[in-house]
Amino acid sequence: MTEFENTHQYTLPSGLLANLKFDIPAGIAVFLISIPLSLGIALASGAPLLSGLITGIISGIVVAPLSQSALGISGTAAGLSTLALSMIQEFSFSGFLLIVVLAGLIQIVMGLIHAGVIAYYFPSSVVNGMLAGIGIILVLKQIPHALGYDRDYEGDFGFMQPDNYSSLTELANMLDFVSPGAILISLVSLIILLVWERPFIKKLGASQFFKGILLVVMAGILINHFLQQFYPDFALKQTHLVNLPEMLSPADLFSQIQLPDFAQLTNPAIYMSALTLAIVASLQTLLTVEAVDSLDPYKRVTPTSRELIAQGIGNTCCGLVGGLPLTQVIVRSSINIQSGAKTKNSAVFQGISLLLAVIFIPTLLNQIPLASLAAILLIVGERLANPTIFKNMYKSGMYHFIPFLATILGLIFTNMLIGLAIGLSAALFSILLENYKTGFYFNELHWGNKTIIRLSEHVSFLNKANILRTLRHLPDNSEVVIDATRSKYIDYDVYQIIENFKVKADRRNIKLTIENLRGYGPLPPLSNARPPTYDTQKALKPADVLDLLKEGNARFINALESNRNLLEQVNDTRKDQFPIAIILSCMDSRTSVELIFDQGLGDIFSTRVAGNIVNNDILGSMEYACKVAGSKLIVVLGHSHCGAIKGACAHVELDHLTGLLDKIQPAVHAVSIEESKIVTAEDKKLVQKVADKNVQLTVQQIREKSHLLAELADSGEIAIVGGMYDIETGKVQFFDEV
Repeated sequence: MTEFENTHQYTLPSGLLANLKFDIPAGIAVFLISIPLSLGIALASGAPLLSGLITGIISGIVVAPLSQSALGISGTAAGLSTLALSMIQEFSFSGFLLIVVLAGLIQIVMGLIHAGVIAYYFPSSVVNGMLAGIGIILVLKQIPHALGYDRDYEGDFGFMQPDNYSSLTELANMLDFVSPGAILISLVSLIILLVWERPFIKKLGASQFFKGILLVVMAGILINHFLQQFYPDFALKQTHLVNLPEMLSPADLFSQIQLPDFAQLTNPAIYMSALTLAIVASLQTLLTVEAVDSLDPYKRVTPTSRELIAQGIGNTCCGLVGGLPLTQVIVRSSINIQSGAKTKNSAVFQGISLLLAVIFIPTLLNQIPLASLAAILLIVGERLANPTIFKNMYKSGMYHFIPFLATILGLIFTNMLIGLAIGLSAALFSILLENYKTGFYFNELHWGNKTIIRLSEHVSFLNKANILRTLRHLPDNSEVVIDATRSKYIDYDVYQIIENFKVKADRRNIKLTIENLRGYGPLPPLSNARPPTYDTQKALKPADVLDLLKEGNARFINALESNRNLLEQVNDTRKDQFPIAIILSCMDSRTSVELIFDQGLGDIFSTRVAGNIVNNDILGSMEYACKVAGSKLIVVLGHSHCGAIKGACAHVELDHLTGLLDKIQPAVHAVSIEESKIVTAEDKKLVQKVADKNVQLTVQQIREKSHLLAELADSGEIAIVGGMYDIETGKVQFFDEV
């Protein structure tokens, strides 16, 4: 383990002082790395070297206090250097500063309108690919510096370099320019970094404040002084050291600050360039924010729109005082995290340190060997490109692994902006392909010759291809149900596909049921099914109630259900109830009438007994339901494969069950006479006829044994009907019409 893996403490210390002992050393580590990176990116941008340092200072003393990113570090961005160079060449450096000011103002507006939410739509495959890709680039770019070949500036992330070599060919070219002194310093630095985090070192209290990175820098300076004194031929020259502009006084710093050229405000091209810069800088910041949050051991989440505002204010300040544009940057943020920072105070400290160093100790800083810094960045790169990331992304599936690899390869073989664009494009293509193949936006259920397609809440144009394919492959002469009950948004293209399918379904002899397809675009919410009230119950006729039950059963067999809020129905029925029917059914666990007829709380009375037979208690219940509670329909519901009917046919005797089955014997006897043969439990056809006959006889008994119910039926106030439920299809067949 190195200091860059020291993230095992997952409880954030409380109090400013408790965190400063972590934040200050981390801030020093970031400060030391920021110097060559800021200078190198300024050089690549064609800007004064001081402009890169100004950006680093503002990132710490302006952006960090305003930001709510706990561990993110802002600064000059390699991804913006090419864009900055072209704009400086077109508008001059002072004109470019005006562009930076305007870009900052645009970012502030973007933050105020909450444009930062787009960060939540960046695929993790691209974010992880960016981390791994930058890690590999760091390793490739720092190997030459570690060996003493420093023609390519620090902070260059492009594949093609200003020295006319690429990241790969540079590895061969550097062999002609290796420096024994640089190799020595790099090896010592790597050893220090690896040893400094060993457990026996960690036990020393001073190791918390005296970080390995600081020790590496000091060792590099001392080794080079030793070589200069005793082995001058091996000592590093100034071209191999940090080259910080030296200031004689604070006034000298202010005298070199350049101001924006406000006279170019009348140039329309300025505004388009500012918009371009604002969008590119914002996207890079948001991607980095997602990456940094994923690395945070405490898993804190950065408010992205707030971050855009902080970045915008920072860029406005940079433009006003001669700095390059800034973004949140992954390399410095990674060093911050891996150095053990706990809060954003480390970012503030690195900004203050950079300001003080530029003014007071530039000569000392110019003695730091680039080889020492290269060793640090090599370790950072190795941690970012950890093989575990590749393993985890591969396990997540090809739709994630391919964009992950595309992002890495794009970053390595192009530059930051193009590489990220390649990664995002690959991720978008993978999303479209996955969307086409998986169809997670609907649930498709096959039941015999019936296909049920239940649409999800949001069905967009991205789902068009898969819906077309699904409908095209539906078999002719089948049943199809399209349920849009849960949908809150349906794209117009998808709506048209379903409407066109209505015509095709008729031609293909497909029985099509469409439920709650109520237009396209944002859909109005469905009203909830409510229990009957006194007025609605009174307005119903027995035939109306039977139709409602038939409609409910049709929904049931199509795997549909009314839109209900059961808690709302509890509230509606807390004072009284007005059920529309009473249903006598079997106690069989497969025959719950509320489900079979898609009814809710307060809709029906349910009476259940084995064999759906009638007795005085049940008759009394029916009389109460119809005369007192106002129900309009009595249904006697039998079902196929009924155990009680089979028991009666087999003449089973079992304690109290014997008396119950005796009530079914009239149906058994009637079928025996009709069929002129003895009914046995093994004859399934005759058993079903007994079940049918038992329902019919029970309906007859209700009328014969209850004069009250017979009178209500004769007057048309109620109806008494029988029905048979098929447990294999879910369908109810009624024997009588009202």
